[in-house]
Amino acid sequence: MAKNTLFSYFTKVPKPRSGASLNAEGERSSLGASGVSCPYRLHDLIWAKLEGYPYWPAIVSAPPGGASFAKEHSAQPSVHVRFFDSSPSRAWVKIRLTKPFKGAADPPARSTDVRWMRGVAEAEKALSLDPSDRVALLPATNGSAASNSSEEEDEQPSPKKRRVISDSSSEDEFQPGRNEVESDSDSASSGVDEDTISDPAPESPEKSPPRRRPASKSPAVTPKVKKPTTVAAVTSGTWAHLSYDFLKEGNRRDAAGRLATHPEFNPHTLFIPDSFKAKLTPAMRQWWDMKAEHLDVILFFKVGKFYELYHMDAVIGVEQLGLVFMKGDFAHSGFPEIAYGRYSEALIQKGYKVARVEQTETPQMMEERCRKMHRPSKFDRVVRREICRITCRATRTFGPQDGQLCNPELSYLLAIVHGQVSTNMDFAICFVDTSVGKFHLGQFTDDSFCSKLRTAVSHHPPVQVLYQSDPTLPAGLRQVLEGPLHSVPQQALRPGRELWDVPHTLRRLREGAYFGDEYPTVLQSFLDPADSTHLTPQENGCLALKALGACIWYLSESLIEEEVLTMGSFENYVPPQTGQTRQNLNSLILDGVCLQNLEVVRNSSGGTEGTLLATMDFCCTPFGKRLFQQWLCSPPKLVDVIEDRQRAVDDLLHFPHEVQQTRELLCSLPDLERLLARIHSQGLARKSSSHPDQRAILYEDTAYNKRKIANLLQALGGFQKAVQVAPLWEDALPSLTSHMLAKCLSVGPEAGQFPDLADALKFFQNAFDHEQARKEGCVTPMPGVDDEYDEAMRGIKEANKALQDYLAQQSQRFHCKAAFVGSGKNRFQIEVPESCARLVDSSYQLQGQRKGYRRYYTEEVKRLAVELVSAEEAQETALKDIMRRIFEHFDRRRSHWEAAIHCLALLDGLLSLARYSGSLTDASCTPRFLPHQSQPCLVVKAGRHPCLLEHLGAGSLIPNDLSLGGAKDPVLTLLTGPNMGGKSTLMRQAGLLVIIAHMGARVPADACELTLVDRIFTRLGASDRITSGESTFFVEVNETSAILQHATQHSLVLLDELGRGTSTHDGMALAHAVVQELASTIRCCTLFSTHYHHLVQNFQLHPAVQLAHMACMVEDENAEDPTQETIVFLYKCVPGPCPKSYGFNAAKLAGVPQQVIRTAYEKSSRLEKCIQVACAC
Repeated sequence: MAKNTLFSYFTKVPKPRSGASLNAEGERSSLGASGVSCPYRLHDLIWAKLEGYPYWPAIVSAPPGGASFAKEHSAQPSVHVRFFDSSPSRAWVKIRLTKPFKGAADPPARSTDVRWMRGVAEAEKALSLDPSDRVALLPATNGSAASNSSEEEDEQPSPKKRRVISDSSSEDEFQPGRNEVESDSDSASSGVDEDTISDPAPESPEKSPPRRRPASKSPAVTPKVKKPTTVAAVTSGTWAHLSYDFLKEGNRRDAAGRLATHPEFNPHTLFIPDSFKAKLTPAMRQWWDMKAEHLDVILFFKVGKFYELYHMDAVIGVEQLGLVFMKGDFAHSGFPEIAYGRYSEALIQKGYKVARVEQTETPQMMEERCRKMHRPSKFDRVVRREICRITCRATRTFGPQDGQLCNPELSYLLAIVHGQVSTNMDFAICFVDTSVGKFHLGQFTDDSFCSKLRTAVSHHPPVQVLYQSDPTLPAGLRQVLEGPLHSVPQQALRPGRELWDVPHTLRRLREGAYFGDEYPTVLQSFLDPADSTHLTPQENGCLALKALGACIWYLSESLIEEEVLTMGSFENYVPPQTGQTRQNLNSLILDGVCLQNLEVVRNSSGGTEGTLLATMDFCCTPFGKRLFQQWLCSPPKLVDVIEDRQRAVDDLLHFPHEVQQTRELLCSLPDLERLLARIHSQGLARKSSSHPDQRAILYEDTAYNKRKIANLLQALGGFQKAVQVAPLWEDALPSLTSHMLAKCLSVGPEAGQFPDLADALKFFQNAFDHEQARKEGCVTPMPGVDDEYDEAMRGIKEANKALQDYLAQQSQRFHCKAAFVGSGKNRFQIEVPESCARLVDSSYQLQGQRKGYRRYYTEEVKRLAVELVSAEEAQETALKDIMRRIFEHFDRRRSHWEAAIHCLALLDGLLSLARYSGSLTDASCTPRFLPHQSQPCLVVKAGRHPCLLEHLGAGSLIPNDLSLGGAKDPVLTLLTGPNMGGKSTLMRQAGLLVIIAHMGARVPADACELTLVDRIFTRLGASDRITSGESTFFVEVNETSAILQHATQHSLVLLDELGRGTSTHDGMALAHAVVQELASTIRCCTLFSTHYHHLVQNFQLHPAVQLAHMACMVEDENAEDPTQETIVFLYKCVPGPCPKSYGFNAAKLAGVPQQVIRTAYEKSSRLEKCIQVACAC
């Protein structure tokens, strides 16, 4: 019988004959047989696209070896190019994925990537050169880049020999062919070829070519954590777990034995009958015991050198990761240890939770444990395993074993706690991003619509929500959970067990001693200052501490609470609200509805294309991008701050050379903020002694240590580049007019200045050999770096000197050259010639001899050898922990590193504002803010929509004026016009220009003058909220209600076609009342669009209302047949009302049959005459 090995689960595909090409049916493909003519010549400039990257500027070049630059007769006609990039690379690109490069004005698609823009600039320079001179512009390329080219797709690779993995002699050997898992194995037991597994790529700002293996794509909106699969869709067989009664619908119980119909049923656990567990093998029983407590978690179960997935987890692994089922009656798949990061990250991105289960015993340790037991059972005779980490999107810390994430966006874990149900409810929220280790804690009173809570979740979008399990959950909170948070995984926490009360939370913080002797200042603000034990809360801080307890519980379940809490980083969250004093309200309020309607951060599809963020974000660093997004969600509302940013923009535009050098340095920086959190975790002494990860038996420990060292060296390299920024501005510093910019570019000890990092960087530069550490995965400190290591080295030196002195004495005694010989336990035997052995006395113990020599021990040499061995053991002990202590030493200076990151992020944000302002060319201006005491006004001359300007260009847009409020103009504009005439676009344009003005950037307009705006309200578009059970009209009036309740004189209101979701009379009556309230009572700047022409007639004489419409031209006007008319939209806002809405033109453009339009027009005419007659009466 053939031996069952890893390779039994792969089928060998024969290599096709040379020159042959097989199609999907296995037949020879004739594609490309006739050849495709290459449209390019050598050294032509083109746009070329690789999978996973945008179109990139490149130059057609010859490949290495002097072959032709084009493959015209291959199955995939392609051309060889070299890309314009900071790290040049070459590749074969399919001709269908190329376009001629005609300049930066007309790219196939724009990108905000700084390297892309720099590459475009270099390509434009090359465009003006003769083709033969262009190649000199590019430096030598990285030869490895070609390995990802399409050349590999056309040529068959030479067959590789598989590495044969021998079976382990361990009695816990795992054999895939068995029906159940017996125990452990170091042999191959995975459905993945280990030779195909590579380390996950380190996080780097440099562009690397995309992988050949297709990656699983994450959905735009993260799905909820999926329940275990019950149908093995990928196999025709029936797996064993599908037949287990306790897993079937209707039979499943939680760990406490409660059915799903029980009010306290816990869907995250599973009841497993004892009779079933008694029949299991020891290792499989371990798996089921863990699954019983973590039913919603995918267990990556360590067996030898592999992670195994069983039963329902294995089905998910095959379906979602492309793993291969092993043979047997139960579902089983797996992969090598080194691939954990890649596979776990793929599942996490899809919304799953992943648990890493490690062996925390060797077989020898297991045998020793069993010997100490009185009567060990068969279930004791298995190596111990423990869950070392549970990871989901909200708990990623990107440790050495985890996958890496290049996305700079924060992923928040959010806990929501509510008080007693009433009209105005108390809420507390705690949200934390574990990748940077920062908590945000807040408590506030909210209205029934949960306006502040909605604003919080829109500014800080979570990826996991925790809330109190309560049958009387407030309706407003339920609407938030089912509305803006409906696509986010949610977990209801049971009070007491999972949602801790305040005393439990405070006791946990005190017993854990996470903060040492000094609690963080923000956390202290929620505690009674009179209680030095920190066990008494403030009266108005109980809910906030309860929310913090919910987050701590979730982090402790994920086994990362020590890593995150010991960072000690807490911020107080205060929701912005209108009605506050000017001193307290420092930011323009953009609630979730406003962010969504104006597409500030996300578009209607959940992406960023066409958003204000994509238009304005030119940041170079990940931490700069995170800060810039916070700016955009909460623009400043203080004239001093705004004007200082405006001066910073002007300063930066006056020094283009310094700006270019600075941006190049910033582009090369890694994500320093996340690296600080990783290094803190890796240097945590308390974790190293108690965390199950420290007991784990890891076979790739050297690789993980190399990644840890790489993190430290990457951070040091980043800060070494960061300190080069300030010297670039030494000459320009006296000329800067912006206090904010000058401060972050000056080096000093004051708050807001860039800290002096020279001494710290010099220390770590000389602390150890960086290249040796990177290569070997271990650190050997230089003298003076580590006291414990230095003491051990002094002991070794003294012991060696004492031994050498003693050896010299022996040489004198025997009148010959004595020597130490031996190794291991037989070290330091004194070897002397046999002719001198007559001088030996009773103190010498004969140990052995060889021809002509004899070897002896003395008590003194034994004592000296023991001293040396003791010193060597002390050195070994010091070296075992030296890497952690180096990280800990780096972490002690965290306040300095964080201050530097803050300055860099601030500078990056200001550079982004300047870059955006400079991109507007001459058609822009710096907004002028009027004194706060002035009447509210918004005046824009020749304004353009900023996002459309980015995509369409200035020549494709019609500029529009806008004048609201002030001493001359009414505060409310009643806007009419034809369907599709641009009313909604004009309203969105007004809102976006106000946001940009508050950001401190220039705006795309000839002139802009305004007063400070405290909040932007929007009621745009028509859509229902089916998940919340809200109709289109209810959504309209709900948003309108928020406007009427919270708008002040200094707000900006954008109302689009209010009343269309109900009957004509009810809708017009509601619109009339709202216009009256806004114009006469609130008197804030308002744009109100409508198709109710009678509404326009009613307000045409109102002193606070002005009429305007979007102009159009009617060609072939026909009073009898509207299908003969052609409407030309002018997209120009002009004074006065529009006579008609031209809805029949929209119907015509939409393809409604002409006869239907004519019938509708006749009916409309009759209705209009009836109304005129009624009005006349």
